[in-house]
Formats: sequence, structure tokens, C-alpha cells
Amino acid sequence: MRDFNVLIVGGGASGMYCALQLAEYGVKNVAIVEKNERLGRKLSATGNGQGNVSNTDISASHYFSSTGSAEAVLKQYDQNCLIQYLTKIGGLFSADEKGRIYPVSRQASSVTDILRFAIQKRGVRVFTGENVVGVNIGGGAKKFLVTTETDQYNADVLVLACGGMASPHFGADGAGYEFAKRLGLAVTKLDASLVRLKTDMAYIRGLKGIRLDCDVCLRRYEGEDKIDVCRRRGDVLFTESGVSGDVIFWLSAFAKSNDLLAIDFLPDFPSEKIIDFLQLKITNYPEMMMEDIMRCVVNSAVGRSVLKSCSIDFTARAKQTKERVWDIADRLKIFVLQVTGKDGFANAQVTKGGVSMKELDFALMSKKVKGLYVVGELVDIDGECGGYNLQWAFSSGAVAAKGIAARCANVD
Repeated sequence: MRDFNVLIVGGGASGMYCALQLAEYGVKNVAIVEKNERLGRKLSATGNGQGNVSNTDISASHYFSSTGSAEAVLKQYDQNCLIQYLTKIGGLFSADEKGRIYPVSRQASSVTDILRFAIQKRGVRVFTGENVVGVNIGGGAKKFLVTTETDQYNADVLVLACGGMASPHFGADGAGYEFAKRLGLAVTKLDASLVRLKTDMAYIRGLKGIRLDCDVCLRRYEGEDKIDVCRRRGDVLFTESGVSGDVIFWLSAFAKSNDLLAIDFLPDFPSEKIIDFLQLKITNYPEMMMEDIMRCVVNSAVGRSVLKSCSIDFTARAKQTKERVWDIADRLKIFVLQVTGKDGFANAQVTKGGVSMKELDFALMSKKVKGLYVVGELVDIDGECGGYNLQWAFSSGAVAAKGIAARCANVD
């Protein structure tokens, strides 16, 4: 049996950062219990391994929740606070042209390393390889009792930082949601987000690996009405089962099976200009195959897919299909794919849903169970691609630490 003032269950980004901030406030006898053999396993793979820790444009508009808002937390601890602290403990960071903030090393593992070094230096106890199987209100001097497969831990304050269900190959199993429920907290419906979408493949077979800058509108039929749910421009990557890329990850937060993706392959050109251009090219090259007419207009494989969707033989002579220019232009601007599903948690970057924000106060402490804090992906907050989810992890950990320190009378 081990006794601590504060016990953090989970050694990911939010758990490590909470521990560090507690140390900065002077809170003593803090420990992290982590099921993996090392801290920050998922953090070390973020941003395609390059460590996209935040964004220069951090605002609540980049976050989603069915029960509250990220605004209050982000106002207490924003990207400037984060980068200032990460620099203090040994990292250099810079933003790219899209505002995404990376370590200059472009190694996510190096961010994990500086956090780990700082934790060790500040005397936080770390127990790795400890799989938590039970979290309960304690019956002794300490309020909380945490049971692992090999030991028991008592604590006055408990922080659930267990992560969500996304990317189970990094150890995520959703256990934190069950712990929260066991302690009386409400958990909203969980879904995979920032994930590839599966689509009808009839017209896009052969496009695997092609990446394009497109404008994509997510559409949905509600009864007889067709609704534009949301729209986004960015990278679309065609896969063996559908589409991926930054814009698709963003749309995946809203997408449902049977929705439609309306893809604009030429977002910088209006339909009228495309029609005029194609008509002129066909007039100048009447004997050219339609496949060649499409060259230098769109990717050649995409051109064939567009022609196929219009039931036009791509080996046909241009002069034979001049009357179909309007159909071709229409498909270049609105190429429709039906969503058949998502890849699921196995390939998702983040979990949508979680512990209801209505259950937590301004410091992310449970309103029902005093001394219980919930941070990171466990909370019903998820963000867009671009460093937003890691910023939430760090911000929520920092805000909870401030609340814990105040509770322990270490700060005002």
C-alpha cells in the first residue's frame, strides 16, 4: 500500500503536464501510475512523429463538445503559456505557415523526453507497467483507493488522465470512462474522430495514394431536405477504402454513414471558366482522346475517374463528347462520394465525447466528488487537426494542477 497527496492515473500528455505543474506550485508527494512501460507513448507519435504540440490560433472555435466549451480552460492556460514553459524545461519550438507549432527538432519523442527529464528532476514518483483495475472512494485516512494488478495506492486527490479509446496500439482502452462512471460521473456517447472515412469506391478505385487540395462539403439528407452540414478546404488523400487527409479528419468529427462528400477538385476556378477552357481545348484538339483533354487540368487518374462518373469513355475522341462539357465541369466541381463508415478507434487520433463538462467545475474537478479531477481526452472536448488536441491535454492538466494547488492551499 502506497500513500500520496495526489495520484495521477495516466502518464500521457495531460498526466505528465499536470504532475509538472503541481511541482511548480510546490505540491509535494505526487505520483503518476501508468500502464505502459514508459511515459508519453502516444505523445511520442503525434504529428506524424514530428510533435505538433499546439497552434498559434488557439480559440474555443476549434473545439467540439456536446456538454460545454473549452474556452474557460484555454483562457486560463493558452499556447503562449505552454510554449513558454516547454522552452523553460529545455525545448525550442516554431510555427509553420499554417500556424502549427512543432519542436525545432521535429521529433515528437523529444517533447516526451524533456517532460520526462523535468518530472524526474522535480521528484515526482513514477510507477510504470501498472495497469489500474479499480478506482474507488477509500475507507481510510485517504479519500481515494486505486488498485492495480500488483499494488494499491491511496491518495487525497485523484486525477484521471487515462486517455480515451483512440489508437489502442498505444495502450488506450477506454478504462478511464469506466472509472469515471464508477465514481458517479456521466459520460457522453463516444465516437472516433480525426479518422479516415470509408466511402463508395465505384469511381475512385485506382486513386490510392493521390493527395489533392480540394474543397469538400459534407451533406446529409434529413427527410426530403438536403443539408450542408459543414465545408472545409484542405488536403484529401485517397485510400484503399475511401478518403483521408487533413480536411477529411476535420469532417470526420461530424460525418455519419450515408452522408455525402461533395468534392470540388478545382476550388480556385468557377464552373463557367472550366466550361470555357474545356470547350476551347476540345475545339483546338478535336481528335485528342478525352483522357488527354483532361491532362494538366486535374491529376490524370482523377480525370479518368471524373470521365467514368459521367459515363464517358476516356479513349473517345474529344469531338464526340463536346456536348458533355457541362457534365464534366459539374463533376469536377461536385464529385460526390457516399460515406459508408469510419475506420474506427483503431486508426483514430482522438475520441469524441467523454466525461460531461456539466459534471466539472472551472478547475475540471468533479462537482459531485470533491478532490476528483478529469483531464485530457477523457473529457467531452475534442479539437481539430493541427495541435489543438495536444494543447487541450496540456491546458487541462495545467488548469487542474492550479485547482489542486489552490485546494492544498499552496496558491491563492
